[in-house]
Amino acid sequence: MARTEAYRYPLDRTNERTYDVDFNGRIYVWDIDKTYLASEINSLRGLLAIPLEFAVDKRNVAGTGALLRELRRGTAPRGETESNPIYFVSASPPQLRTVLQRKMLIDGVEYDGITFKDQLALVKRGKVGKLKEQIGYKLSALLLNRRELPWDVRECLFGDDSESDALIYSLYADVIAGRLRGDRLRRTLLKNGVRKEDAGYIVELTTDMGEGDLVDLILINLENRSNPRRFADYAPNVLPCHDTFQMALRLCESGHITRAGVLRVARVLATQYGRQAPSLLRSAADFVARGLVGLETVADLWNDMRSADLVPDYFVVDTSRIPAHPPAAAPPRGTMLTPASALAEEQRSGGKQA
Repeated sequence: MARTEAYRYPLDRTNERTYDVDFNGRIYVWDIDKTYLASEINSLRGLLAIPLEFAVDKRNVAGTGALLRELRRGTAPRGETESNPIYFVSASPPQLRTVLQRKMLIDGVEYDGITFKDQLALVKRGKVGKLKEQIGYKLSALLLNRRELPWDVRECLFGDDSESDALIYSLYADVIAGRLRGDRLRRTLLKNGVRKEDAGYIVELTTDMGEGDLVDLILINLENRSNPRRFADYAPNVLPCHDTFQMALRLCESGHITRAGVLRVARVLATQYGRQAPSLLRSAADFVARGLVGLETVADLWNDMRSADLVPDYFVVDTSRIPAHPPAAAPPRGTMLTPASALAEEQRSGGKQA
């Protein structure tokens, strides 16, 4: 299908990976600020400091470097590596590419592509109001990336609670599943503050796209300490996480990383970030209580941590004394992941959807 080149969202992309036609693995897409790096983006002072920082000045969200390395390694046998694809989508300007590349090199984080918001282009076009608008930008970035992937590839998406990541990722999951397309997609984007030209561009990107439930998990880092109940209207596969230990537990249970990988993440949290056994246990118990990981998974991994001297022998998870909360089931096929309050009303004509 021929698509107009009259308008493109101003962003800067790289994709350094090519895929075999039969590749049907998983990819991992990460936001950067407050998801991978502990950037201060909620104040003018913090925003102004970001371009002036050197790679060594940038701080990780605790444990994210270790978790990214485990996702890259996957569940391949010892001594092998799956080299799972990892992509970053950043609202930072492309002028920060070199600094971020150096930071990732320091962390031992390998990645296959990165997208930046071309803020200078927005300023030159007089679109200053779009500097903080993220839905149009990130949906454009995610869809452009999806168009270059083998269609059956499955995705896990990582964001934070400081912007609109849960909403953006849920919209994206509904779009690629075919549940949200055409005029209703356009009107939904307009309802959520996306500019008209960007809404039209996003709709155009989806016109010749396949359909499939290809987003497995959406993990939201609660960097701003939001109450997890804030995300109650989202689907069960949108997981608000207080830390990377919770992320690692669920990713292990879902078959994305190994049990040994969880231990490596826990060791980094303990040795580099001072997380003690009671803190890790509270984190695990919170995830069990919210039904986001199984109690048996936590008990098995906790025994591994005791064997690895990561926690004292007297810290035991006694499953007989803790009420089990089975993880919430994935939403049935065809179910909207986007909260109804964010969606445009369906238009009906003659009893049929427009």
